[in-house]
This record gives sequence, C-alpha cells and structure tokens, in this order.
Amino acid sequence: MALEYPEKQLVEIARSSDQYFRLHDRIEKPDGTTRELFDLNPPLKVIQQRINAHFLKRCRYPEYLTGSLPRSSYIKNAVRHAGQGTVLTIDATNFFPSISDELVFRIWNQLFKFGEAPSQVLTQLCTRSGFLAQGAPVSSYLANLAFWDIEPHIFRELESRGFQYTRYVDDIIVSRRRKLSSQEKSWAIRTAQKVFLSKGLQIKTRKTKVMDRNKQQIANNLIVNSGRPSGGKDKKGRLRAELNQLRQDIQNQTSSIETLQKSYTSLRGKLLHYRSTNPEPAKKLIAELDSLKF
Repeated sequence: MALEYPEKQLVEIARSSDQYFRLHDRIEKPDGTTRELFDLNPPLKVIQQRINAHFLKRCRYPEYLTGSLPRSSYIKNAVRHAGQGTVLTIDATNFFPSISDELVFRIWNQLFKFGEAPSQVLTQLCTRSGFLAQGAPVSSYLANLAFWDIEPHIFRELESRGFQYTRYVDDIIVSRRRKLSSQEKSWAIRTAQKVFLSKGLQIKTRKTKVMDRNKQQIANNLIVNSGRPSGGKDKKGRLRAELNQLRQDIQNQTSSIETLQKSYTSLRGKLLHYRSTNPEPAKKLIAELDSLKF
C-alpha cells in the first residue's frame, strides 16, 4: 500500500481508527439539529492526507460534481442553473453520517478494484464508527464518489431529456431551459432522488424546492433567475454567501492554508469596508469570520 507506512502498522491503526478522531466543532443548524465536525490526530491525519494524494485527488471527477473539490465552488454550481425556466433542488438528511462503511468499502473494492483486505483497511482508516466523519480529509472526496455506480446513469437519463444535473455535496439541483409541466417536475424529482435513495439516504422533503422563472429561483443561496447568479441587491447576502463558502472550504479541507488565509484576508477587508455604513450587521459577520479555525 503506497502510504509510506509498514503494512502491519497500517492494520493496527485501522483497527483502532476511532480513537484518532476528535470533535472539532458542533454547529446548530437552522432546523435545530446539530452538525458535528471532526479533526484527526496523527498519525491518522497524515495517512488520510496521503490517501488523498495517492488515490482520491488523482480521480477524474465528472463535471456534474461541483462541491468540495479543487477548482469547484458553489458559484460554479449555481452558474449551471442560471436563467432556466424551472429549477428543482433536493437535499439529503444527515448526509455525511449516512455514508456507511459499506459504501466506502465498495468504492475501494469495486471502483478502485482493490482486493478485499486492502479495501477493508482503507475503509477503516477513512471512517469513524462505521460512517464518514465530516471534516476529515478524505470525507468530501469519498462523499463525491459514494454514488459512482448509479449517478452517471441518472445524469445521462436527465441530460437526454434536456435537463441540467449537478450535485454540490448533499445538494442536488436539476433544471431545464423551459418551464416544466407538473408531470415533468414530478418525474425529474423522482429520477434525481434515486441517487440518494439507492444508497439508503433519506430525502429532506421540506428542502425539496420547485422554482419557476416567474418566482425567485435560489441555488446554493444565490439568485439564478437571470443568466448570472447573484446574491441579490443586499450586499449583506453576498458577504454572507462568501463567509459560508469559506466555512465550507475549511470544513472539507480542500484548500491549502495559504489559500484559506488569502480568502480570510480578502473577506475581512470587505467586511471592514461594509462596517463603515452598516456597523451592526458587519460586526456580527466579522465575529463569525474571526471565530473560524483553520
């Protein structure tokens, strides 16, 4: 195994991998549930980074995957659905904790074609308590690959009927240039939901949205009614979206410390400028920005 550790040591670390995970942050979501973010202690953190370098970063990811990957962003995802007649959004419930070690094993064994023994070791090295842990170096890459056997078929089926399909981590967006009929909307939603449902994930039904052009269309917190996504006229909304993107980049560890620092510095400058005319909302955003850890 090309991870620069003796095989015996890797097996021992894999068997006790849970002890190397530590809770980094616990974030309360708008719906009242909690998102747990994890960091890793050495040597597992180094091992996962090498798994990324040797295997996961070398994959050629399809263009419809736009989240938590190098040179991808929520803005690029939203661009694919700008100026469409109808936009549909589908979200999975408890996404990372729903990606099981069984799905991860199948990635290594059936997609990468590793034998059962190395696939089992890699699975143990990449999961905590039998599931992906959000924030771990490998998690965003494996989450993108979790539906490798069904997602390409769903994409082609939708594309053949004139639909755009993208997935930004746990957010699926489907759109079409013209306004859809009720029957077409129902078919598109059922078809796209198969990606998550085929692996036992649950759909967050209250976040399944159907947005026609005559109403505001939102994709990744950006307005996409026109041919170009925007945060709307509210500058605070645009700054909030940029802050959310930085938080996402930190959580998924897809950018270098230098890149994150540059993004932080740039955003802080914008917020300081915004503070001159909007002191109270700027103060809150700056406090959130300064609380980020990377």
